[in-house]
Amino acid sequence: MDIKKILFRTNSIDVEKALPDAVVLCSKDGKIQWVNDVAAEIFETSKMHLLTSNISDFIENPTTLITNSIIMHKPVITKFSGKEIYFDMTAKEIEEGYVLDFRDAVSSYQETVQEEAPEVINREKNNFLLKLSNDLKAPIQSIVGFSQAMADGLGGAMTEQQEKYIRIINKNSADLMYFIGKLLELSQTETQPKVPENKILDITGVVNSVVRFNEQLYKGKEVKITLQQEPGLKKTISSDEDILKNMLQDVLEVILKSVELGEIVVSISTPDEEFIASRSLPIAPYTMISLSSSALLLSENDLECMFDPYKIVDSSNRKNVLRAMVLASVKNLVQSLNGTIWVESQILKSTSFNILIPSNIAG
Repeated sequence: MDIKKILFRTNSIDVEKALPDAVVLCSKDGKIQWVNDVAAEIFETSKMHLLTSNISDFIENPTTLITNSIIMHKPVITKFSGKEIYFDMTAKEIEEGYVLDFRDAVSSYQETVQEEAPEVINREKNNFLLKLSNDLKAPIQSIVGFSQAMADGLGGAMTEQQEKYIRIINKNSADLMYFIGKLLELSQTETQPKVPENKILDITGVVNSVVRFNEQLYKGKEVKITLQQEPGLKKTISSDEDILKNMLQDVLEVILKSVELGEIVVSISTPDEEFIASRSLPIAPYTMISLSSSALLLSENDLECMFDPYKIVDSSNRKNVLRAMVLASVKNLVQSLNGTIWVESQILKSTSFNILIPSNIAG
């Protein structure tokens, strides 16, 4: 096996720079096919033993880590199985499987951990929240449920003052439940990025189903949701329907929770190559979905931390932390589809949330 030819084909791993590191070639199921001498030193075993092993024998959660490195196009922190030893791993998918490059495994361990400490802490925090999700949600769900039952008279007659208090409890607990749900959703998208399961779908049908759902959900508001599509739009694309619906629902919720009347226009278009290049994206077929509202007016201060809840809590814009949490989750979902999202706001005119995703248009 000519490993140099394989490495050259990956484009993202420089042969001259990679070979001093530990390099492993494994199949899609993790069986190790080739290693260099440094890999044997790092994994503290012989090359012969490595070639009869699976990568999961040596590192924790290899499938998730390899997927994350490929999706994010950057190294991920990797841990030895059963040992407190960490290193960077860069993964590249090829026909034969995966090329894994392990860098600074021993000599720069302290430096690597120190540099990546914020990322490690954030990941551990998210894992902690996700593991406690039921403990956080269950008691609040009980408060929401029982307070609603009491407000509906199932617990017996109440005085006017008692009914007022119980409705306040119900509303505040429901708001808290929504907040915790969005916090957990953000933690989920940060810690366990979704791997898209693409299939052929009708993009207008997907968007229309989300629009119809929200028309029923917010039918008490004087808000009209209009779906527009450019003439000649190629409706058939290849993407992940669940991810698309999730992110569109979240963006619509952000708008609908901020306005009481007016029109929300959801438009679908196919941008040209010049527009794609202006967003610093590879030239390829893309679909753009824009959600605009003339009733939602944002200032420059609003836009500054729109997708960053961690910065917004330290700013004067703290009241919008929930919105930033939701939009940060949306951004993570869009990035899982190798797309991008941004917000445009024209003073006294309208605000538009723009989502640009690869369409892989079939036919």
